[in-house]
Amino acid sequence: MTTVYDVPADHLIRKVAEELKSKKEITPPVWASFAKTGVHKEMPPEDPDWWFIRAAAVLRRVYIDGPLGVERMRSFYGGKKNRGSKPNAFRKGSGSILRKSLQQLEATGLIVHDLKVGRKVSPAGMAFLDRVAKDVSVTPPASVPKRVKPVVEEPKKADGKKSESKKGKVAEKTEDAKGEKKPAAKKSEGKKPETK
Repeated sequence: MTTVYDVPADHLIRKVAEELKSKKEITPPVWASFAKTGVHKEMPPEDPDWWFIRAAAVLRRVYIDGPLGVERMRSFYGGKKNRGSKPNAFRKGSGSILRKSLQQLEATGLIVHDLKVGRKVSPAGMAFLDRVAKDVSVTPPASVPKRVKPVVEEPKKADGKKSESKKGKVAEKTEDAKGEKKPAAKKSEGKKPETK
């Protein structure tokens, strides 16, 4: 029998996220569109469906490592914070995002909360994940296209040649306040003017 352990995690998470979209209990909060997933991040997620993907990843993590709590989950979803000239340092992920995701998964009945040991997957949650894992093993989802940054091309001149960058070159002529062109002042070559 195919279980969660037998299929790739990224395929399973994407398929579970699609299934969770149909459940009315799993809804992103109003602040989800502009919230970062932790202090180690510089920007919020770009994917508009990131809340469902995170909820699916949390459900899989509870299945594999449960029972566990929010604080331990924060370590899973943390990362290195760029501190400038100081060395990078590990920071935990957002506890609010994980707590709300776990509460929503509890409302669907996929997770149960045991006050002594933490949250663990319910029998319904196990059956749900194993069913999705079986579907993934039979028909894996299409691969996600990798995001490629657009290449910025240099502007072309009228004759079709690429324009040269102005960096490091002194302009031949400058315009004064009236719009008339006059020759640019020459820079001194580091010699001091002679005094008499």
